This record gives sequence, structure tokens and C-alpha cells, in this order.
Amino acid sequence: MKSKLPSYSWKAACALLGAVVGLPIAARAAPAANDDKEITPVVEKAQPSFWSQQYMLGDWGGTRTELAKEGVTFDFNNIGDFLVDVTGSQPHHATYFGRFRASTDIDFNKLSGFDGEFFISGIWQYGRNLSGDDLHVNTLTSSIAGEESERIDQLWYQQGLFDSKLKIKLGQVAPVNEFGATDFFDILFNDELGYAPNAIFNTKEPFSPAGKPGVIVTGDLSDVTPGLYVKGGIFTAYDNPYRPDSNGVYYKDDFNHGLSAAVEVGYNEQNTEYAGVYKLGATGTPDVRYTNPATGQLYHGDYNIYATVEKTVYHPQVIDSDPKDAKDMKSTLDTKKGLDLLFEFVGEPGDRNPLGYEFQTGGRYTGLFPGRPEDKVGFGLIYSDNSNSASDAYVNTTGGGLGGETTLELDYQYNPSPWLSIQPDVQYILDPGGDSSREDILVLGLRTIVRF
Repeated sequence: MKSKLPSYSWKAACALLGAVVGLPIAARAAPAANDDKEITPVVEKAQPSFWSQQYMLGDWGGTRTELAKEGVTFDFNNIGDFLVDVTGSQPHHATYFGRFRASTDIDFNKLSGFDGEFFISGIWQYGRNLSGDDLHVNTLTSSIAGEESERIDQLWYQQGLFDSKLKIKLGQVAPVNEFGATDFFDILFNDELGYAPNAIFNTKEPFSPAGKPGVIVTGDLSDVTPGLYVKGGIFTAYDNPYRPDSNGVYYKDDFNHGLSAAVEVGYNEQNTEYAGVYKLGATGTPDVRYTNPATGQLYHGDYNIYATVEKTVYHPQVIDSDPKDAKDMKSTLDTKKGLDLLFEFVGEPGDRNPLGYEFQTGGRYTGLFPGRPEDKVGFGLIYSDNSNSASDAYVNTTGGGLGGETTLELDYQYNPSPWLSIQPDVQYILDPGGDSSREDILVLGLRTIVRF
């Protein structure tokens, strides 16, 4: 893929969009001085140092914090992945791929007192991926893998009704974020563990950063059981998510490729220090045509089902180091540290999809080492089983069938500052692509995250 020159004017507009939307809201008339009242001395608050501040560019003289109190928040960040495959029979590559994202979220509950929310985000992706096309494997080694592009990712408005028991989100959405994705993006590198299993994408459900027009409706069922919810959505499907809609605003083409849909029932565990999320859902598309790769038979439509469990299972205890006497000694749980686990399964028809099912499990431990309370350790396992039709097609071309592929991942996220993360990563792929005759692949990576 040829690199193209970045559109700096577009990026600047994207990064400034939040400020254009939000800064007028921050304007406040200074109150008139009252000389008849006693003047209260102003105590200067200590300003955080460069390395201790939340964002690399600081708090904009306090404007950022004041806007956040009013419900207007900004996020500007750049994620960069350096990856190299050092073993395996395939040609080896050393690649770098980056994603800059700028977004603005407006919570109208805080801003104006009505139950609404507006969100917009844009991205600039640049560099080259170490992708499945290079390695010929079932998984993507980076959760930000994609095409070089500058585009609007999401642009939606959400309205709450009946005291937020019902929420309707309408606009340019990324439904994979809400149907099938994990929340382990903050630590695990691989796309399956850090974002969503590959099997989810076969139903042409739009994903980030290639959002498409759609509507998502969420119902809060906490009156039945606290933490229970149900949601569903309908979206435009796609042929190529980046072409011809290269900037995310060519909506005419978005409606030329049928529809996809999703539904999910979930439960957010309540009133516990050991949080948990449990999800059962399905995605599908009735219009897209699929072909059996071995027989050439045509099918209309596709679907998958998924089940996800994310659960905190451990917090370390903190013991009072200076009790008055032994009877006063107490211990509490440090809920900012501990171990979270992930389990996810996705299954789909094997006659029209390259995979039959995927299973993945992983974990993250926050604050494992003394003196490093924000650092995280991540580990994961992915097993992806090739479908019968994909295996039969492989037999027709090579004489050998396909089984399953297993990927192991281990990484560590070092956080020298709230605005900077440095994350070395190791991935080991056994039976690449499900072909047991191939050499295993070792991939080494380094991710950097900068929050501006």
C-alpha cells in the first residue's frame, strides 16, 4: 500500500472541533466586585507538574476542567504500534502503524438539564500494518489495524426517555463497540482480545473507525433486576468499509449494501466490590450474499452468536499500618488494584464463513508491583477454529486440511505519567492459520499511547 500525504488541514480542523463546540459554552461574565463585603484571600492551588498532569497539553488554564463540569469533555490521543515477526516461514516485516483520534462529548444533562448526549470523533490513521495478510493467520496482531485514512468515525446524538429507562442513539455509529467488543483495549494488543473477535465482523456490522449510519435502542430493565438491560440496533452494512466512503461522510454509498442488525441482553453486577459484566447477543445480516469457498454454493444472509463474561476476581487487602492496638487493626480492599478476567465465545455457520467458532480468555492485573499502582500486566489466549468449508477449500488447493490456530499474548503497560503509556508486547501464534505444517510465529511489539 502506498503511503499518502496526510491532510494537515483536516487534522487541524478535527482537533479543533471540540474547542469550537465547547469554548463558547465556557464563557462566563465575571461577577461584579462588592466593596461592602469582606474580601476572602485567594489561595493559589499547586499546579501539577508536567509528568503528573492528566494530559500532556495540560488543563488549558483550568478551562478543560470547567468545561467537563458543564458536561463538555474532549479526548485527543495518539496510539502507535511497532510490530515485528521474528520467526515463521513467511517473509518477515517490521512495521509501524498509528492512529490519532480527536473526539468531543457533550452531556446535555449537565449542560442544559435535559437527557441528551452528542458525540463526534475523527481519526487519522497512518503507517503500515503487520496484518493477517502478511502473516496469513486468523487474528490481527494489533487492535488498531486498518487502512491509512482521515475520516469521521462517529457522529451521533442519543436521547434519553422515561428517566433514561430508554435511550435512542441515532447517527453514524460503530456498533461493534457495543455488540461483541471487550473492554480490554486498555491492556491487550491483539485485535481479538483488545477489541472484538474476528467472527463478529463477518456479518458486516460497522466498527470503529469506520462507523456507518444506524440506530441503537437500549432499555434499562433495572426495575426487573438491578443491572439488567437489553439493546438492539439496525445499521447499514458495507462491502469495503473504507471505499468508496474514504472520509466517512459519503452516506449515499452507505445505503447500497443492505442492512446488518444486532441484539444483546446483559447484566452489570451491582452492589459489589467485585464488578462483573455478562452478555449474550447475536449479530446478523439478511441481505449480504456469501459463497461456500469449497463448493461455490451461494447463501443469502449470515449470523453469529456470542457470550461474554468480564469479572473482577481479586483485590489486595490493605492493613492499617499504625493501629492504636491489636484490637484496632483493620484491613480493607484496595479496589484500584486487582485482577480482572475475560471469557468470550463466538460461533457462526461454517458453510459460509472462514471460521466456525472462536474462544478467548484473558486477564489484566493492575498495580502488581510495589510503587507502580497504575501499571498493568495483561495476558491472553485465543483459539480460532477454521470452518469445514474453509478446510475443504484448503484441501482442494494444497492437499492438506485446516484445524485451529492458537495465539498466546503477554504484555506490560508502564505508565510513567497519566498522559503517557509505554507497552511492550509478545505474541506467539501456534499452527498459524490452522495449518499444523507451518512454523510457529513469534511477534514482538511496542505500543505507545499519548493523551494530549
